[in-house]
Amino acid sequence: MHQPKAPDETGRRVRFYMALGLVTAATLMLQIIETRIISVTSWYHLAFFVISIAMFGLTAGAVFVYLRAERFRPERLSYDLAVATLAFALATDLAVLVQLTLVTGASPSLTSMVAWAEFALCLAIPFFFSGVVVSLALTRSPYPIGKVYGADLIGAAAGCIGVLVLLNVTSGPSAVLWVGALTGLAALGFASGLSNLHESPSLGSKLLRYRQSIVTGCLLFAIANTLTTYGVRPTIIKNHLEAPNDLAYDRWNSFSRITVSQNETVPPMMFGASPLLPHLTIEQRALKIDGGASTVLYRFDGNLESLGFLRYDVTNLAYAIPNLKTGAVIGVGGGRDVLSQRLFGLSDVMGVEINPIIIDLLKRRFSDYTAIATLDGVKFEVDEARSWFARTPRSFDVIQMSLIDTWAATGAGAFTLTENGLYTVEAWQRFLDRLNPGGLLTVSRWYAPGEVNETGRLVSLGVATLLANGAAEPRRHLFLAAAGNVADTDRDEVAALAGGARGAQGRRQRQ
Repeated sequence: MHQPKAPDETGRRVRFYMALGLVTAATLMLQIIETRIISVTSWYHLAFFVISIAMFGLTAGAVFVYLRAERFRPERLSYDLAVATLAFALATDLAVLVQLTLVTGASPSLTSMVAWAEFALCLAIPFFFSGVVVSLALTRSPYPIGKVYGADLIGAAAGCIGVLVLLNVTSGPSAVLWVGALTGLAALGFASGLSNLHESPSLGSKLLRYRQSIVTGCLLFAIANTLTTYGVRPTIIKNHLEAPNDLAYDRWNSFSRITVSQNETVPPMMFGASPLLPHLTIEQRALKIDGGASTVLYRFDGNLESLGFLRYDVTNLAYAIPNLKTGAVIGVGGGRDVLSQRLFGLSDVMGVEINPIIIDLLKRRFSDYTAIATLDGVKFEVDEARSWFARTPRSFDVIQMSLIDTWAATGAGAFTLTENGLYTVEAWQRFLDRLNPGGLLTVSRWYAPGEVNETGRLVSLGVATLLANGAAEPRRHLFLAAAGNVADTDRDEVAALAGGARGAQGRRQRQ
């Protein structure tokens, strides 16, 4: 009597586990993607806000199930799971549409407070339905709790990996829409456990009757938005209006969003220009990371003399030291520092950049605009600089790190920025260890006259590094210069760093 039902029951159980895994994967993916979006539209530290609101929504959903225990009966499990999951899918798509129309500025006003309340609501509603689904699955299903919880955890783990893939192939808003489509597929899995669906005027019954159309619509929406630049996209970036026509390039990944502006003929972008800089105009494009940190792509045809204006920037002060042959650049950006090293006569230049999009821009996407990748002696490595310097056996005459700040929240958390590990004593010890005798480490940061701010921290970090390496008088190995609002600190190798004759030979003191 029970033999014919066994395969159907096994299939129903498998579909339940798979659907639950899809929901938890979608939940984790949505949370991480939202941290990326808010890092672009607002600021990286608000990633904590996203995580808090997500947890609030999940908790609210679980509490709702607890308080309405008489409503969520075990015999209605498939129905309730399918309805809540469909609501999760629809809320995800609708919420991102509303979210990207809000201007969540930092100005203290009633309007700003209302905008933030609306934004929090947009974030919380999808997670509320996710909390309902997960709570029902864990407390009402007839299946072994260990296996149900295992499906929950496997799905969440898969989501953490899947979001990296998703963000590498599409934009943040499109990734949210794909999460909505994925959640819709989970709803179909839960709905397959329904033996019949009675006619009912309730909204849930209506959603279920049109479930296939809803899921198809979510899929088509995600596909269409992925294929166009005029679909769902952020329009207010850090309180500035952005139109698609303003950009020649726009791409997201798990590190950041990279945009390149249209070509402009303007005075060259300089970090700390000398007052002796001649007046001239060049062609260039602004390259921005998460709409905040900015560098530049110069139009470059291979003639280094056309970049002579770089000789007037304080960030390149270290190249006044003669006989520098080999160099490394931490954070390639638009290639400005790499070009500077070649301009000043360094024949062997290594650029280390963590974001593969930027290297792809220089070597492929904009190779007809800038010939930097074709220069003799120039090589690139896609890697985290501190890790790369720890592994490489190479050493250099000069290592340059100019204004490395992405202001981009990674998926690891609000204040976990890709550059965090570069501004530490341990990192600078590693960089100094990769200098040739007499080599230089040059680091540039913003300078505010009369305030400690970033330059003060830069100097204190240099002093701490030199003390950690045994320098008796750190000030004898530091040189600080400023121009405009950029300060540049150069550090040279000290005797205690490498020890013996190499250290003594390599010491160059500048006062």
